[in-house]
This record gives sequence, structure tokens and C-alpha cells, in this order.
Amino acid sequence: MLINLMEIISGKKIGRYNKHPVIIQQKLENLNIALNFMKKEGLEFVNIGAEDIAGGNLRIILGLLWTIILRYEINRNGDNDLLKWIQSKIPEYGIKNFTKNWNDGRALNGLINALRPDLCKDHKSLEKKNKLANATRGIDIADKEMGVDKLILPEEMIHKKVDKHAMMTYLAQFRNLKPVNPASRVRVYGPGVTQGVQDSKAPFYIEKPIDCKGKLEVKVVDKSGKEVKHDFKKAATAPRNIDKYVASYVPKTPGTYKVHVTLDGEHVPGSVFTVIVDAELSVGGAGKILCFFSTTSSNIKQRKDIQGAKLLLQAKKIHLRKDFVPWIPVDILDKKDREKIFLKAGTRTLPIIIVDDKYVGDYDTIRELDENDKLDELLKMDGQKLLTEEEHKQRLMKYNASGDKI
Repeated sequence: MLINLMEIISGKKIGRYNKHPVIIQQKLENLNIALNFMKKEGLEFVNIGAEDIAGGNLRIILGLLWTIILRYEINRNGDNDLLKWIQSKIPEYGIKNFTKNWNDGRALNGLINALRPDLCKDHKSLEKKNKLANATRGIDIADKEMGVDKLILPEEMIHKKVDKHAMMTYLAQFRNLKPVNPASRVRVYGPGVTQGVQDSKAPFYIEKPIDCKGKLEVKVVDKSGKEVKHDFKKAATAPRNIDKYVASYVPKTPGTYKVHVTLDGEHVPGSVFTVIVDAELSVGGAGKILCFFSTTSSNIKQRKDIQGAKLLLQAKKIHLRKDFVPWIPVDILDKKDREKIFLKAGTRTLPIIIVDDKYVGDYDTIRELDENDKLDELLKMDGQKLLTEEEHKQRLMKYNASGDKI
């Protein structure tokens, strides 16, 4: 996601990275690629590492996001550009800063009215003493009517020590607003507009406010430019004041697909969507041997199978390969990643053995392959430069019990 964000806001391609990360090593590699790209772009940050982001260090992540916002949004035309822009819109409020001048909520309502004269017409008559009501009203109206995200709470805005960076980030959204377009109020989401698998249903969902009039249309095009048949119907249930629709298609060949979603001929946010369709579901194991197991299984056979598979593969010396990946407990994976592994295998039976991004089977399968002298060929051990047992032991010291690098 960080790589995608940097490609979009920088307008540049980062290059090769793992598009289907499942295990922590793959995610760390991607994060390091993104961080290195950001440094080349001139972003300055210290004490921020891939491990901090992957570990969910909120302070580090927020600091990184602020660095990105500051580089690409706030400072794009100079440090004082945002302040000068606000002053030109509401000179009557005498705005000189991003803190106390906003505490009573009146300036926010004034800014909204300056950009949308049909909103907050009474901003000049608002009383300073009603600061919480003023701020709440302004933030809610900006969110609902203008699409300005609630990046700050009313209680935070009226605080005498309101965070300057938070206010700058919030107010920068107003400067970046485009003329109101009904299509901009439509939301599209779901796997069918991000990635797909050949011959598998790719669903996605469309939501628009009930007061947003116009004709919704969907078009799906394959890599050859041929239109793909799709289903499009109103959903049985929807959030309050929202019209919700369900759409889906089945890609018949791998490649790049384009999904168009328009309202009265105008593309909605994100459209045209680029969808990468793989021949089969990838879990990022190209060229490697990945073994998934459970540390909490109460199934006696499954526990014996896991141990049997470990011993068999250890006898084949896969643990000495330079690209060895420690066995991965499915228990510690995010639910989304865990379900992706089960979907790839077509079963929840453990252990799950994947070789070169292809599901091989469980213990019974690899044991049968070994008995028929086919396992060695599948594992492609010939020509592999192996570590010594001592070198492997030293390498294991760099991993914790979950298989993550320390």
C-alpha cells in the first residue's frame, strides 16, 4: 500500500516489488523499497525503519505520513502558501496562524462559505462562545457536502493547544477541492477493481448517496480491448441514505483489465480501475518453498503430519538453501492473508506445502511423491548452493519463534 501511495502522489514508478506479500519477510522487503524511494525523492526522516511500520508503531507511522503530506501537499508551493491562500479567501477573519485563530470554529464556517456560497451563509452571526457547536457544524458540513475528511475532531480544534500540523493537514484539503461533480460522491470498492484470478468471480460494490442523481454505468474491458460480460444489480441491503449496487465479472484470461464506472458519463473516483488478473492466485512464493502449519491444532493426525513433513523436507535439506524461508504459522497471519493461503491451496488441511508459488499438497502428498521418486525433481534441489548445518544454525538465530527476522 505504501508503494502504491508513493507511485500515485509522485507520478513515478518505483520498479519491481512483491505484489502479493503474505509473510513478514516479503512485507519488510516492500517497505524497504518504499523507504529507499522516498529518500531518493528528498524526503527527510530519521529513526524510521520497515520493522517499525510492519510492527504498527503508531508514532512512527504518523510521523512518516506527516512527512509525506508536508512534502507533497503542504509545501508544494512554499511554506506559507496555504496560509496565504486561506487569507485570500476569508480576509475578514484576520487569519495569522493554524492554531488559536481557529479555536472558536467561526473561521472554518467562513472558509466553507467562501468556497461554497450555498453553505454556512450565517457564519458571520455565529457566536464565539459556542465554539464546540461551531466547530462541530463546520466539520460535519465540510465532510458531508464537500467531501473533506474529518482529520480532526471538534474537541481538538477548539483546544487552546490544537496541533498545528493536524490543522494544516485538515485545511489543506479545502485548497485541493475541485468543482463539485456528482460523480465524485460515488464510492467503488471490492476485489474486482484491484486484482483477480482467471476463471474466478471478481465482485465489487458501488455506493452513491440517494440524492445523487444520474445513470450509473459499468464497463469491463480485457487486455485485448474486448468488452467483458458483467453482472450489475441493486444490492438487497444498503447503508442509510445510500443506494448500493453489486457488480461482478469472470476474467477468462490473465492480464490487465480495465473497469470503467461512470455517472452520467463522468468517471467516478478511481475510475478507470486497472485490475491485474493472474492465471492463479499468488502468495508471493515464486522460486521458493513455503510451508504453512498451525501451532494450535488439536487434531492429532494434523500434528503428526506437520512433524512428518518437517522431517521429510529436512532430510531433503531444503533448510540449507540460501533462499530458505522458515515454516510459517498460519495462526499469526492476518485473517486476510490466512484466508488467501487457504484459497490458494483449496483446502484448510495443514500442513500446506507451496513450491514456486504452486500448491503441492499436504504431508500425504509429498510422502507419496517421495515414494515415487518425484519429490526431488519438484523441489529442484539440483544445482542449489547449500549452507552448512553450522551456517544454518547461525542464520536461525536471526529469526524469532514466528519465523520473523529479529
